[in-house]
Amino acid sequence: MMEWIAENAWIVWAVAAVLCLIMELMSGGLVLLCFAVGAAGAAIVSPFAGIAVQLVVFVIATLASIAVVKKFFAHRHDNEDNAAGRVSNADALIGRRGKADSDIRRGDYGWVAIDGDVWKSRLDDDAAADIPKGTTVEVTARDSIILTVREARL
Repeated sequence: MMEWIAENAWIVWAVAAVLCLIMELMSGGLVLLCFAVGAAGAAIVSPFAGIAVQLVVFVIATLASIAVVKKFFAHRHDNEDNAAGRVSNADALIGRRGKADSDIRRGDYGWVAIDGDVWKSRLDDDAAADIPKGTTVEVTARDSIILTVREARL
């Protein structure tokens, strides 16, 4: 049995690569893809080299593909998801403009429409006067789901 494996090591490596690819499709973590690349590299050199060289090629190809995947996806992740200074969710409303959907009086709540969504709002402490319905407002802060607004400056 061991003799057959030694003579047909490329089959063992190819089966390992295919199994890693199949498991990768089920997991989606990309680590198994790197092992599949390593196994494919070992399958390529197996007719020409012994098991020690095949293992070295497997390890080097796997580590190289992990480095490439990590570099590509870390760069992509930094640029798309976690860019410095990028705000998300309701914090992205701060600084945005909308229309007062109701009168907003000091000490009371009103409603502001921004991009088709209506938000509960209150008057900014620095606002000079109450804001009548239909006035363009600017969001200055957010406390949970309540926006603090003032009349937008031109």
